[in-house]
Amino acid sequence: MKADHIHQVLEDFISSKYQKILIDGTWGIGKTKYISDFLENHTYSCYVSLFGKRDTDSIIHEIYFSIIEQAPRGSITKHFRTIRETMKNLDVSFKGLSLSVPLIGSLYKTLEKQLLRNEGNSLLIIFDDLERKHDNLDIKEVFGILDSLSKFKGIKVVLVAATDQLNEKNKTTFNEYKEKAIDRHYEVSEYASEAPAQILKNDVWQVVKILVQEFNFNNLRTFEKINMFINEVVNKLGEDIFKEKFTKADLYKMCFASVFFNVEHKAKMILLEEDNSTSKIRNGVYKESESGEIEYLYRYILKCSLDNQMSKNVFRYINDWFKTGTYSKEEILTIVDAINSYEETPHNFFSSDQEILSVIENCKRYLCSLKGTENINDVLSRISTAFLWAEVMSVDIGITEDEIVKKLSKHVVNMIDLTKGSYQNQVSTWNIESERAIRIANRVNDDIILEYFRQLLGNIELHYLRGKYDENHYLKQLYDSIISVKEGDLREAILKCLKEHQYFFPMPSGKITESQWYWCRMINKLIKEIEVHWDMENYHCKFEEYIMGKAVSNDKMLKNRLSYLFEKK
Repeated sequence: MKADHIHQVLEDFISSKYQKILIDGTWGIGKTKYISDFLENHTYSCYVSLFGKRDTDSIIHEIYFSIIEQAPRGSITKHFRTIRETMKNLDVSFKGLSLSVPLIGSLYKTLEKQLLRNEGNSLLIIFDDLERKHDNLDIKEVFGILDSLSKFKGIKVVLVAATDQLNEKNKTTFNEYKEKAIDRHYEVSEYASEAPAQILKNDVWQVVKILVQEFNFNNLRTFEKINMFINEVVNKLGEDIFKEKFTKADLYKMCFASVFFNVEHKAKMILLEEDNSTSKIRNGVYKESESGEIEYLYRYILKCSLDNQMSKNVFRYINDWFKTGTYSKEEILTIVDAINSYEETPHNFFSSDQEILSVIENCKRYLCSLKGTENINDVLSRISTAFLWAEVMSVDIGITEDEIVKKLSKHVVNMIDLTKGSYQNQVSTWNIESERAIRIANRVNDDIILEYFRQLLGNIELHYLRGKYDENHYLKQLYDSIISVKEGDLREAILKCLKEHQYFFPMPSGKITESQWYWCRMINKLIKEIEVHWDMENYHCKFEEYIMGKAVSNDKMLKNRLSYLFEKK
């Protein structure tokens, strides 16, 4: 049955001849939710969770306090003496009264008139979370409590469980005793039809319901996680990002796929077919390539259903956001801006051949008309889209990778930001799906690094020649970058620049400023850093010899400063 039928089951149970029933259903299907809704309107009831319960005493205590809380206030005073007479050994503090817990039979008899004022009313006691009980509590003991309670006139007992979660030992005991202990068994096999829409709200549900129907899963907690994640993403990114080209529907779908894949499928690509060698080769691409997981989510979970295929450029960020909890709002908004500023109408999986061929042709014209001022991430995104569609249509885009890299040379020059490190200036390949576009992006990044250091060294030279030693932030950035420079040609270019400009070392002779002396010390540290991290033996010694050779003069303060600098004192 569906979870929303629980309400009717409990209504019928109260007026039936049954005394003990079981409501069984897997975790997250909605059992507790509908039971709680029913109890809100049922006066004479007691709900007990068996979660972590170690013994029968703790269960009876909870029933006791639950009934005491529901009893009319006057009845507690009137019958306190009677209750106290039935008290046993355990001392418990409850609402300021020092009480001991009576046996359940005495308890029921004491409060019978107050709890069952109208003839025919039943006290409904519901035991939930059987599968979460403590190992010390035997299932036979739970069945014993159910049986004992059900023998009292007017008490009906409901046991709620997810029996598929019982361990083997408990499952064996349960199956052995359930026929004797339970009068009627109800199995909840589906969540209520309206539950997903109630959790996700109608606008999200209308977007993802077709996708949900593709998969067989009954855990409403997954829908709750989807809802919370969508709210988190929208709250952080803001409503202003949604336009005609980057839609709410696409974001909802990507959030759904990320949660579903990581929660329901445990981040495993279980939908891949393994029936032949071709499938195995293709599957290897999904599992091993950098963009494979996103391509899998797009094809196998979203069924290629994004409104705009360019939205895939955001997909990796969304998926990583859910998995790790970390994200870069700046990077995501940059990509979304590129999508929204794209001049053409978005095309997707449902477009015609002619529409897709038009996308490819328009991209070629766009690349041929580049001015060097366009956002380079936007350009690479368009290139990636064109290459992907060209592969689908088995056509050539009509422009080579070399030609594209050359056309992006102006963009490289214009985009360098020397207030950031070389790595921060590079374009991200995470949002690029096409392997060819990734190769172009990597070549562009190589050019960015070269251009970054060319401009960095140029600014150092300018300040050095003008004697503006207090402008030393570029020199600091060069020093901080040495350890990250791995490429041989770039190292050679930096070494050549240092040699041609006398290491940018302002000889500290005569009267000097504090900023000039700091500059000298930074150059000395820079040379040492190069020797250590670039494995250049005696590089600092050669630098020292060069400087000492140029310092031949009668300036005793110069010699004194150099001695301190090179640690001769």
